[in-house]
Amino acid sequence: MRHWITSLAAVLMLSGAALAQVYEEPAASSMSERSTTWEWLYAGVFLVGCLVVAFKPAKRANMR
Repeated sequence: MRHWITSLAAVLMLSGAALAQVYEEPAASSMSERSTTWEWLYAGVFLVGCLVVAFKPAKRANMR
């Protein structure tokens, strides 16, 4: 019984935000569509840099 009431309360709480939304026609963009290639390239380089630093062996690790 408690599971049923909890599920019902969750559904009712989540449906309020969905019912409150109103669809509006998006305004025509005056800007031309531009590519996001540079942003993805920056993110990829940043990710590779983070992985290199994260998995770099420590200098004080005596692995001999």
